[in-house]
Amino acid sequence: GLPPALAARGHRVMTISPRYDQYKDAWDTSVAVEVKVGDSIEIVRFFHCYKRGVDRVFVDHPMFLEKVWGKTASKIYGPKAGLDYLDNELRFSLLCQAALEAPKVLNLNSSNYFSGPYGEDVLFIANDWHTALIPCYLKSMYQSRGL
Repeated sequence: GLPPALAARGHRVMTISPRYDQYKDAWDTSVAVEVKVGDSIEIVRFFHCYKRGVDRVFVDHPMFLEKVWGKTASKIYGPKAGLDYLDNELRFSLLCQAALEAPKVLNLNSSNYFSGPYGEDVLFIANDWHTALIPCYLKSMYQSRGL
């Protein structure tokens, strides 16, 4: 409820989530970025839809989609309750880094009031353990470069 409420107050709002499924309203933006995950460079793409005044962005990478591909009844965070996937740290590092890039690289023109990239003057709300690296990355990777 927070994103639509902020949008209703006149703020430009973007939510960012992993692309776990083929969201019917989301379209491929054709924008891709490289992020360093562990010892490798991974390429992520962004899918987008606009609902209730909010830019909803989905980070596309096989590490997310393969966990639920084909409605296998797989769990998103682990094969069963209480057991994590071994790549969770890498997957959510990738999500956090993609989330930090999205406002700078996506040229979204969905709203009648806002258009173009969000830029650097943004507020990030990291609301769960999946996004806990965002403040760390902001300080170590962005602030150190003057961003």
